[in-house]
Amino acid sequence: MENGYIEFRLYWCRFQIELLCVVIETTDGGEREYLTEFKTYYDEWRWEWWPMKPRRVFGLLGMFFFLAGFAAAQELNCEVTVNIDNITSGQRDNLRSFEANVKKYLNNNRYTDEDLGGERIDCSMTIFFLSGSNDRYTAQVVVVSQRPVYKGNDKSGKNTQVTRILDDRWDFSYLPNQPMSKDDYRFDPVTSFLDFYAYLVIGLDLETYTALSGARYFQKALNICNQASASSYANGWQSQAGSYSRFSFMDELMNMKYQQFREAFFAYHFEGLDLLATQSQAGQDAMLKAIEAIADLRKKQNPRSILVKTFFDSKYLEIADGFLTWADRDVYERLNAADPSHQGTYDDYRRR
Repeated sequence: MENGYIEFRLYWCRFQIELLCVVIETTDGGEREYLTEFKTYYDEWRWEWWPMKPRRVFGLLGMFFFLAGFAAAQELNCEVTVNIDNITSGQRDNLRSFEANVKKYLNNNRYTDEDLGGERIDCSMTIFFLSGSNDRYTAQVVVVSQRPVYKGNDKSGKNTQVTRILDDRWDFSYLPNQPMSKDDYRFDPVTSFLDFYAYLVIGLDLETYTALSGARYFQKALNICNQASASSYANGWQSQAGSYSRFSFMDELMNMKYQQFREAFFAYHFEGLDLLATQSQAGQDAMLKAIEAIADLRKKQNPRSILVKTFFDSKYLEIADGFLTWADRDVYERLNAADPSHQGTYDDYRRR
């Protein structure tokens, strides 16, 4: 350390603050304003030499970590709706606080060290209770997430549905006012289910902006599947050929054979949807290429792929609408070939 100078080298994982302005006292007794720009190097930050007196060090570090803690907010903005029409009045009383507790749990917990720029991921969870006995319940759950569509660097005012999943069997036990605490190392039939979908929603959202960037969170979701499969609540957590299960979905998503899906998923959103407003033809070209790559993957790997089915079930209306301005209406024949399950919709849009 030279007189009046200190070198900082800070290490921080995937966190970013842009254009932080500070005023510090220099060695000659004056003051100087510094505009510093921080860049993410995945695991490493580099802070250049700053001319300051040592007594200023701790104040500046305190300000940095205050800002870091402020920016590292929770990731989810999740709307939770509970339907209890199919269970008895006594069971309904036991679930009086369930909706509020689930919403609080999802929105107040921190799941990542990602910098989302102060924004949260909009999502929803609709829980339909099917049956109950004592403190044990079975429910169907619909999970939906979305993110903004961009026009250049600005939000366009439109959203895209990133995914929509119908999970038709969630078995769990719940007591009135049961505390919910997050623990990635211990399986709990309530909180682990919520964590699973939190990690999945976050991972998919990240992969619409940067290819393959959700792997850490997909792995966390898969870890929960492995924990659950050995429990007494294993339904839905184990492999089910040809139909949705949490394990089957994650197993495909993490399988290298399906990496083409994840790359196309990124291209569809970032190189396709986000270009439609400013470069319509280029955006449509990228969307069509991604759609056909996903369809080709299904043909080669697994005609009953849960991953591919979920994609098209989530996106078919958006896909149909996205090609209304395509000059050649035969494009809808290509969409029918890629996604025959929604042929009626594509035929309808072709006639418009």
